[in-house]
Amino acid sequence: MELIDLTCPLGPGLPEQPGDPPFALSPARSIAVDGYEVTRICLGSHTGTHVDAPRHFFPRGATLEQFPLDRLVGPGVSVDCREATDARRLDRLLEQLQLFPPPERGIVMLRTEGTHVTEEMAKLLLETGAGLVGTDAPSLDVAPYPVHRLLLANDVLIVENLRGLDRLGVGRVTCAFLPLALTGTDGAPIRAVAWR
Repeated sequence: MELIDLTCPLGPGLPEQPGDPPFALSPARSIAVDGYEVTRICLGSHTGTHVDAPRHFFPRGATLEQFPLDRLVGPGVSVDCREATDARRLDRLLEQLQLFPPPERGIVMLRTEGTHVTEEMAKLLLETGAGLVGTDAPSLDVAPYPVHRLLLANDVLIVENLRGLDRLGVGRVTCAFLPLALTGTDGAPIRAVAWR
């Protein structure tokens, strides 16, 4: 079984959303002084490849730890919706989801190469019963974030900043999106992998 790493590495030059805490690594302890090494890590909950929980947009929305791990690990489908116009992208998404319907509350990964998801596409994803929607874009949409709000209001988790979706092609896959075990958060960085 080949594991495909879909995670954006956390390191220097990492792209950040405006206003988010900057990512930084710095030495907290050193072998020369302390006899061991410890690194201080500073980052936001939406740094790099990460998962969004409903609390990201809704004050009373569920926080990440309220979702069982089986919502973050399991079967899904990888689709390619890189088309020039929104209508063509919607048609392409519909065609692929009819060919490879995701399981109920399953995972749908969208290869977009950075383009945003429309509200019509989000409604289609809700109709399929998706429980998690992932994208290779830094964000599913832009302010005022109607797609985020629509999906998260229906307890659909969102994963952003995936890498390497081209290696998956189109079809059924199994995925694991494992966040840091933080409590009370609106999201967390994850390690994302997929396999067939």
